Amino acid sequence: MASHIIGERSRGISVGSVFGRSANVIKDNPLATLGTSFALIALPSLLLGQIGLGAAVFQNVQLGQYALAGVYGIIVGLLWLIASGALVQATVAHDEGRAANPREMLRVGVLRCLPLFAVYVLMLLGIWVGTIFLVVPGIMLAVMWSVALPAIVAERSGVFGAFGRSRALTKGARWHVFGILLLAFVIYLLASIAIGVGSVAGYGSLGVLTGGGQVRMPLPTQPSFVVQLLQSIVTTVVLTWFTTVGASLFIELRDWKDGPDADRLADIFA
Repeated sequence: MASHIIGERSRGISVGSVFGRSANVIKDNPLATLGTSFALIALPSLLLGQIGLGAAVFQNVQLGQYALAGVYGIIVGLLWLIASGALVQATVAHDEGRAANPREMLRVGVLRCLPLFAVYVLMLLGIWVGTIFLVVPGIMLAVMWSVALPAIVAERSGVFGAFGRSRALTKGARWHVFGILLLAFVIYLLASIAIGVGSVAGYGSLGVLTGGGQVRMPLPTQPSFVVQLLQSIVTTVVLTWFTTVGASLFIELRDWKDGPDADRLADIFA
């Protein structure tokens, strides 16, 4: 049995193992994962759209007034960070053989929201600076820090400790990590484009393309509630999957580097 564990650690990580773990987290905890994402990300946007706030933000930006858009962006960003932390916690619980508890997920998401924000901002700044220098350094930093966000939730390593932990976990597997992240990003991008095309059609903005040569951008018309709801559901599934892929990558790297948790090892040798 010990040789089996060593063999599992030596085989490294793969697209199948990461994507499979992510799918299993969602499949085994559909209400906790998809429900949390919908409640924190899709539902607020859906409700705000029903009262016309989305159109108001769009109109204010057109007029050069960015205050409302800034407040809207902060609220949406904080909810997204809370949802991200909650989904990482669900992935950790699944790895421990437990069912994801929505109350626990939300508690962890709220408590880790500010550290996640700090890590996210520092990561973006570092990658942006690296990208200025011929792009390659930015890609290298993105891969090196790819599991910093899950690390700060799963191990509470602190803002700067999360970067060090991610660097240590990805060492020796960065080409694999790059390939996995690239494939996940392509899938996410294609899904986002499909959602965007549906949104444009739903808002009736295709008329801009045949608007008789006029340059001005008309305000979007409000789509039906059913269209918005379907878009929200699809967005929820895509974002949940993409976030759990990142968390699953962290778990796979941690198992590869450190081996299974002590509790699971005790069960194996019992």
